[in-house]
Amino acid sequence: MKRSAKRKGYLTLMIAGYLFLMAVMAGCGSSGEDKASVGKSSESAPQSAAFTGSASSTADSSALNNTKQDSAASTEKPKVGAGAPPQQPGSSVAAQMDAAVDRKIIYKANVTMEVADYGSANTDINNLIHLSGGYLLQFSENRTDYEQSGTLVVKVPSKGFSGFIADLEKMKPKSIQRSVQGQDVTEEFVDLEARLKSKQAEEARLLDFMNKATKSEELVAFSSQIGNVQTQIEQIKGRMRYLEQNVAYSTVEIRLYQKIAKTNSAQEKEEDGFASKLSNAMSGSAKVVLGFFKGLAIVLAAALPVLVVAAVIAVPAYWIYRKRKKRGKEMEERAREIRRLNKSADESGPSPGEE
Repeated sequence: MKRSAKRKGYLTLMIAGYLFLMAVMAGCGSSGEDKASVGKSSESAPQSAAFTGSASSTADSSALNNTKQDSAASTEKPKVGAGAPPQQPGSSVAAQMDAAVDRKIIYKANVTMEVADYGSANTDINNLIHLSGGYLLQFSENRTDYEQSGTLVVKVPSKGFSGFIADLEKMKPKSIQRSVQGQDVTEEFVDLEARLKSKQAEEARLLDFMNKATKSEELVAFSSQIGNVQTQIEQIKGRMRYLEQNVAYSTVEIRLYQKIAKTNSAQEKEEDGFASKLSNAMSGSAKVVLGFFKGLAIVLAAALPVLVVAAVIAVPAYWIYRKRKKRGKEMEERAREIRRLNKSADESGPSPGEE
């Protein structure tokens, strides 16, 4: 009985010691993994012994493990979008990816159109841009002796991209050439989301370490690392915004042109040259005459007050002068008549009764 009791005691002690040893090994392994992951994510940041050995880092290690799992999931193939449903057993990977991934594709189209009336076509395209909810990004225009053309760079919502191209074809141009390119940025966008989550988790850990730091050297080191991480976060966010904007609005580059008929006959060219020279000469003479009358009008306008005063003085003086001249002529006529009568009387001699 005593031997069996001793054996049972030994067996119990061995089992208890084995369980205690396994628990100690498991605790050491988990703390080693936490220390290694913290060292990698914080980029060899100077940490004090109080932080690494503290039992309060359990929440930080769990957040880091979740971040590592998210990063590992984001690098696996095939990649799926955020919030995708779990894969169903028995379905193909391609079908699951098409159903789960919200594809992010940047579309760009180049359209070249020959139109009968350039001005009307340009107006119609601007109306289509307004109706589609897009906007004109760039415009240039050119005219030669043989062609009038214009280039428009347009941003239209991606949902109405196909409809906008179809509306261009409905304008019934003389000829149209188009090409469409698509750039799939889904993988880059998913990678950016994973990197953003990782950097945000790293920022949160560094802020926690900084709050717990007691030495000025540690505060300076953590502050520098937080600044670098925040810069990387802003760069990632900027790239994501750029991709989202280009995915939401597709780019359409439109070149429309109208051919201008031009004759190559030498005689017609000569006639056109003579007509243009004659027209230039006539227009030059007309400009000279018009310039003379313009100058005269300006002089008259400037001299108008003086002319009014002169007219007020000159008109009465001229009337008096005319009246005096008329009276002088009348008196001269009367004198002449008297002299003529006297002369005729002298020539006739005395009458017989007078002798």
